[in-house]
Amino acid sequence: MDIGSFLGESEPLKNWINKCIAQRGLQYWLVYQDTVENEVLQLATLLLPIVDDMRDWSNEEIDEFEDSLINNGYCYLLNMDQIEDVIDNYKMQKDNPTDEELLEAIIFYYERDAFIIL
Repeated sequence: MDIGSFLGESEPLKNWINKCIAQRGLQYWLVYQDTVENEVLQLATLLLPIVDDMRDWSNEEIDEFEDSLINNGYCYLLNMDQIEDVIDNYKMQKDNPTDEELLEAIIFYYERDAFIIL
């Protein structure tokens, strides 16, 4: 399966964080290339949105797509709703967090499926 047509333009994670703050509800799943440089997520890590609406896909089509993603060296990060939740949770604990603090909270959630507690 050619996954290129299912992915949008890549942007740094910092831009996706800003979009989650300014344009809530975009609901993209974000993926990144599995490379040595991306072993540790950074604000500059390039993420691509999955732009195709997969709600009408069969389970087999979803499995084929996910296998193609992995076989082409991509990994799922989170969906933008999850990142919005992480940002909201962090902002409830601290006013005006820095981009680096939000990155830390996103990584914490990604690795543990739990919100960071300050």
